[in-house]
Amino acid sequence: MITHQITITANAGSVLCLGQTRVWVDALHDKKVPGFSTVTPTLWDAMAVHSDFAKPDLLFFTHCHPDHFSPKLTGQLLDHWPQAKVILPEPFFSNQLTLSRQRERLNLYDLTIYFARLPHEGAQYANVAHYGCILEQDGFRVLVPGDCALAAPELAQFLSEHGPIDAALMDFPWITLPKGRRFIQEYIHPRCLLISHLPFPGDDIYGYRPAAIKSAAKMGDLDVRLLLEPFQQESL
Repeated sequence: MITHQITITANAGSVLCLGQTRVWVDALHDKKVPGFSTVTPTLWDAMAVHSDFAKPDLLFFTHCHPDHFSPKLTGQLLDHWPQAKVILPEPFFSNQLTLSRQRERLNLYDLTIYFARLPHEGAQYANVAHYGCILEQDGFRVLVPGDCALAAPELAQFLSEHGPIDAALMDFPWITLPKGRRFIQEYIHPRCLLISHLPFPGDDIYGYRPAAIKSAAKMGDLDVRLLLEPFQQESL
């Protein structure tokens, strides 16, 4: 039986196991941003011996903000797992795949990944090279829009180009703000909604965690799962 699983690192970082393929998404960052969590040295050491993080096939970074991407940690991981492919929208490594077009596609073993350039949330980040993706494995589709601007028409267009979404990995403002909830219900309606970019308890100085917990109840009978702890695992 084909299994699909997600395991959390910190912030928006996750490892997706889809069939036999393991994809790390925004999983390596080490700069502490106020109000959010990062991959601390202790967490990094624990990841090194955790079975869910062994033998990555692909490291994908939606963008290169320091709360999503660390060149240092990525380089260290590639020293240990040199077979892993790296894809991101800015040049850092000699053998990486660099996203540059509005739409791109990658076939990796039994997985197909469709990439789309999407606007980053916030007018101040309008020029940031930022990509979301849909990962498809044997008809099972996972949406990862990164830090996409809330209710962006570019995301609605991307979704219209593909089939139904089984699981969506979204930043918490998509459920804490009404226009985000409306967009999910109108354009995505996934079978499972995974909410990320939530700080761990000691870092939650702005109350994002209780706000997300409260807002999850507003999503009706949708299967909403809040990704709140390091190494939290969810079957999809």
